[in-house]
Amino acid sequence: MRYSELRRRSQGRVRKLDEGVGIPRPFDLNTLLDRLERHRGRPIDLHETEATAGGPCGLWIQERDRDVIAYAADTSAVHQSHIVLHEVGHMISDHRGDCMLTVGAAQELAPTVRPELIRHMFTRSTYTAFEEQEAEMIACLIRLTAAEHRPSQLTARPLAPADAQYFSRVEQIFGG
Repeated sequence: MRYSELRRRSQGRVRKLDEGVGIPRPFDLNTLLDRLERHRGRPIDLHETEATAGGPCGLWIQERDRDVIAYAADTSAVHQSHIVLHEVGHMISDHRGDCMLTVGAAQELAPTVRPELIRHMFTRSTYTAFEEQEAEMIACLIRLTAAEHRPSQLTARPLAPADAQYFSRVEQIFGG
C-alpha cells in the first residue's frame, strides 16, 4: 500500500477516534484511555513488562471482558506513551495477527496475565507490515491531533521540551 493511502486510512481512524471518544487537549494518555474504556464498554489494563532483545516492546491482548496493553518498563515516559498509543492503533483498527511467539516468550512478556489467557496473545502477537505501519502512523497522528488547537481554545500552551522533540521527530519521519 502506498504511503498516501496509509496516511489517509490512519487519519480516518484517528478522526473517528477523536469524534467518538475525544482526544484530550492538552494530551493526557490516562484521560484518553478512560474515554476509550467508556466508549468500548470494557476496561483497558496497562502492564509494565521488561523488554527482551529482539522481542516486542508492546503488546495488545484482547481478553473476553477487557483489553490488556503491555509496554516496556525500561524506556522513557514518552516512548512508553508511544508504545501504548501504537497498541491503541491496533485496537481501534481491530488488527488480527499471526502468532510467532513461544509460550515461554508470551509468559515473559505478560507475567501477570492468567496462563489460560496466553492463547489470546497467540492470535494478536505479530502483525503484517502494513498493520504495523498503520498502528505506528495512528500513534503519531493521535499525538499530532492532540497538539492541534480546537477553535474553542483561546490560548495556546507551549509544548514541553520532550513533546517538542517528539513532534519534531515525527515531522522528520512522516512529513508535515
